Amino acid sequence: MKVLVIGGTQFIGRHVVAALLKHGHNVTLLNRGKTAPGLFPELPVIKADRQSPELKNTEGLKQNWDAVIDLSAYYPKDVTALLDLLKGRTNRYIFCSTISVYEALMAGTTPLLSEDSPVLTCTAEEAVDTSMMTYGKRKAECERIIAAHPAKIPFVFIRPSVVFGAHDHTDRFAYWISRATSGKKFILPDDGLTIVQKTYAPDLAEAFVASLTADASTGNAYNIAETEPLNFRDTLSTIGAHVNLKPLDFSVSVPTDWLLQQNVKPWADIPLWLPRTNMFLDTFKSRRDLGFKSTPTAKALADATDAFKKEGRLPKTGITFETEEKIINSL
Repeated sequence: MKVLVIGGTQFIGRHVVAALLKHGHNVTLLNRGKTAPGLFPELPVIKADRQSPELKNTEGLKQNWDAVIDLSAYYPKDVTALLDLLKGRTNRYIFCSTISVYEALMAGTTPLLSEDSPVLTCTAEEAVDTSMMTYGKRKAECERIIAAHPAKIPFVFIRPSVVFGAHDHTDRFAYWISRATSGKKFILPDDGLTIVQKTYAPDLAEAFVASLTADASTGNAYNIAETEPLNFRDTLSTIGAHVNLKPLDFSVSVPTDWLLQQNVKPWADIPLWLPRTNMFLDTFKSRRDLGFKSTPTAKALADATDAFKKEGRLPKTGITFETEEKIINSL
């Protein structure tokens, strides 16, 4: 198939493009040429800024595509502009959304999130806001625009959870790999008994590939997440077993209330920590319609650990070991 990938050189894009090539698809990239411009030198690239008014004059876009995979749409206006240009030029538009669109998740409850769960609303002001506070709202509005756009392009919404794996620039999961492999004391909120159901990047890439041809997929949204979720304790133990360490021997269980009193910020200071909240996703539809399969958890964690350790650096996200030590000492 002739596939246009928008934003194919960032973290998720690298995995998606690699999977498309593995399956023999004819791939063209559209990006600004600023992030890893030499990553796929064998592929044609349409150099354009999707947020520029000049996008409509991009000659490379004026051709037909079997499918378009959009990995870099964060604002409703950008989706509208792109769909205006793609009208009559593609048979399928696959949009990278997020589980952050769900109301229940943002409300801090502990739901089982299915694709039919209510999604967030978005005001005109929130639609152009650039903060992460409106990320889920903007993605939800993008979905509504796609479904109602006059171009009537058959669409698929892919909703991953927290994505982890090689090349992850967010370092959210690398924070925990670092804790599990450092041999230093670290904070484990509420003894690590909560669960955040994640998405392994290569599995997500395969879901995008499957959505190209799955007949039942058009007009639907799909949760993509691991099917063997572990709590933090078991995640750390599994990583530790891979590197012959026992990270729980260095963990310090700290109550959520005390951490909040010390102004330790969930998700920002301690990545993936949602106080007293478990995050579960129903993946039945993706398994039924897309044939989605999740990599065994132990292998996914081992591969992610090896990839990060190979980089030989500390994570860029979360509190430092020095700050963590101060918090532990004050406790």
